[in-house]
Amino acid sequence: MDRPKEIDFLIIPIMKRRMLKVSLLPFFVLFCLLGSAYSSSQSTKETLPKRSWWIDMGNFLSSSHGRLACSECHSDIEEKGVKHPDPKLLGRVSTLLFDYKKCEKCHPQEYQRYLKGAHAKALVERKKDAPTCGNCHVTHYVLSGRSRLELGKWMTEICGTCHPIQKRTYLENYHGKTAALLEYEASAYCTDCHGAHTCLSLKKKEDALEACQKCHPNAKLRFTGFVIHASEKGVKKEDVEKLEKIRIIRWIEVGFGILVFVVLAFFYSHTLVWTLRKVHEWLKRE
Repeated sequence: MDRPKEIDFLIIPIMKRRMLKVSLLPFFVLFCLLGSAYSSSQSTKETLPKRSWWIDMGNFLSSSHGRLACSECHSDIEEKGVKHPDPKLLGRVSTLLFDYKKCEKCHPQEYQRYLKGAHAKALVERKKDAPTCGNCHVTHYVLSGRSRLELGKWMTEICGTCHPIQKRTYLENYHGKTAALLEYEASAYCTDCHGAHTCLSLKKKEDALEACQKCHPNAKLRFTGFVIHASEKGVKKEDVEKLEKIRIIRWIEVGFGILVFVVLAFFYSHTLVWTLRKVHEWLKRE
């Protein structure tokens, strides 16, 4: 028995609206995924002050060191007996010329901790671009009284200038996503695990466990097997265990990517066939 035309008049617009919603669904999902990826890469970005011989006195005076006279830190800048100001030195990076032992006068604990860390070791070994106090703190413009969230975002950018792979993998990890995307203050930032001044690489499981137990007090040595920075770049060939775990993670990512694609392809193919059928029925009635 055929349906009255009045019912078709009511049903067809409803079906059209449903078909429109279904056809727009993949674009909505794609928009959400792209938005999430973009926000992940942008969430911690803030403009870092540039290091230069030329000082913005307005920003300097509003910084934590603004109350100090220049001569308290810069009483004897020189290189090979040539004292500042000397135009020949202006071609050099300013942070490489300053004697950061002077920081110890006001920051004794921080300086002693720095000497025990990987950054100081790299400086002693004269490794290229080994960081000093000025590389991380931008001393002329450093601000105090910042919230934990502000400091965490700042640290992510600062650490990321020398460790871009670690920054990327951190933001892909649970810790980075809750900190950067959800702005959860209790989440772990770079210094919570690696230390603010001691700066440990945490390659030793005992050191890693001590860092994990700050937030996970019941963690055991096996807990340190959790991979935070899932990238093969920078991992030594001798670290076979971590390389194997990273490969497993990559295969799982590929497997789930294929599974998601197959499921979506099946349901959207089904939706397409259903839509074509409804269009065919509608054309037949016409």
